[in-house]
Amino acid sequence: MKKTFIYIIAGVIVIAILALVLSQQQKQEFDKRVTLGRQYKDPYGLEVVYTHLPMLFNNGKIKINRDPPNYWYDPDSALDGKTIFFAVTQHFDPNRSEMHQLLNFVKKGNIAFISTPDMDDDAKQYFALGEEGFFNFKLYNYFKDSGTTYLSNPPFTKDTSFLTPGYSYTTHFIDVDSLHYYILSRNENGYPDLVKVDAGKGSFYLHSNPLFFSNYSLLWHNNLNYLEKIASLMPADKNKIIWDEYYMYRLKDNERNNPGNASALHVLFNTPAFRWAFILGIALLLVYILLGAKLMQRLVPVWDKPKNESLDFTKTIGRLYFEKGDHTNLAKKMATYLLDYVRNKYFVSTATLNDEFVNNLLNKSGYDEEETKKVVEYIIYIQAGNKINEQKLAEIYQTFSKFYKHTS
Repeated sequence: MKKTFIYIIAGVIVIAILALVLSQQQKQEFDKRVTLGRQYKDPYGLEVVYTHLPMLFNNGKIKINRDPPNYWYDPDSALDGKTIFFAVTQHFDPNRSEMHQLLNFVKKGNIAFISTPDMDDDAKQYFALGEEGFFNFKLYNYFKDSGTTYLSNPPFTKDTSFLTPGYSYTTHFIDVDSLHYYILSRNENGYPDLVKVDAGKGSFYLHSNPLFFSNYSLLWHNNLNYLEKIASLMPADKNKIIWDEYYMYRLKDNERNNPGNASALHVLFNTPAFRWAFILGIALLLVYILLGAKLMQRLVPVWDKPKNESLDFTKTIGRLYFEKGDHTNLAKKMATYLLDYVRNKYFVSTATLNDEFVNNLLNKSGYDEEETKKVVEYIIYIQAGNKINEQKLAEIYQTFSKFYKHTS
C-alpha cells in the first residue's frame, strides 16, 4: 500500500508539471476584465493614469481616498483651492449630503473631475443633466475603432480626435444647458461626453467614458496626449490630487450584470497557473483522504447491552439469605439496598418515608403510582420490625424486582 501511494503522488506531480508547461506554451489571451484600479497593469486597469497624474500637475502629491466627502473635506484646509478630486468609476452614486459636500469643496476653488457612464438620480438632479447610452461588451480586434471623442475648438486650438480600442462606453450627456455648461468634447455621434460647469471659484468636469483612461486606451497610439490635453483644461496651480476609490468600491454589490467585472475568485481562476494549482491541490487532497481513510479504518467494537446490576445483586444476596431461612434479615437487607438505590439514582432523601417522599419518587422514576406506594409500604413494614415469613418475602421480592426492572 505504501508503494502504491508513492506511485500515485509521483504520477500527480508529473501531470502537474506537464500541465504547467502546456499552459505556458499556450497563446496568452487578451485580459478582458474591466478593473479600473490604480494597482492593475492589465488592459482595463488605471496604473498609467495614476502614475502620470502627479507629473501633469507640478509633481503634485496624490492621496488615496476610500471615505465619503464628509470624512475628508475640511473647509479650512480647502481654502487654498489647489486640490483636484479625481474619480474614475463605473458608477457614481453619491447621496445629496455627499453632493453638497463636493459642491462646497469646489466652491473653494478646487476641481472635481468625475468620469463615469452611470450617475444616480441625486447626482443628475444636482448637475441638472442626464445620461444615456450603453456599454459595448464586444471586444473588437486591437486596431479597430470602437469609441471616438472629438475635442472642441475652443478651448482647443483645433478639433482633435482620439479613439479607444476594445470595449467602449457609448454613454453621453443629454439636456446640457449651454448657458451654464462648457462642452469640451463630443463623441462620434455628436453628443457631449466631456462638459465643465463652474461653481464658486472652482469647477466640475464631468466625463462619460472612463475607459478612455484605461491602460489599453492611453497606451494606444498617441492617446497619452489625450490625458495631457484633459489636464491642460485645469488650472496649473493645482498640486494636490485626491484619487477617489470610495465610489468605485462602495458599489461593488450594486454593479450591473457586467461580464467584464469579475469577482476576486473569478479573477484568480482566469490565471492559468492558479487554476491548475487549485485543481491539482484538490486532486491531491482527495487522494490523501481516500488512501488515509482506508489505512486508518478500524473495526467498530460491539458493545454489550447494559445489564441491570442492581437487580442481579439483589438476586445474589436473596439467594444467600433464602438458603439460610433468615427471611426477616433478608427483607431488611433488600429494603436497605433499595433505599440506597433510590438515593444514588434519584437524589431523593429517604430519611422520612412520607407522602412527600412518595411524590418525589413518582415524579423522578415515572413508575406506576399504586406500585410505588406498594414498594414504600413494604419498606415501612420491614423497618417496623415485623417478622417476615417465606410467602411474605416472595411478595416483597416480586414487588422490588418490578421496580428495579422499570427504573433500570
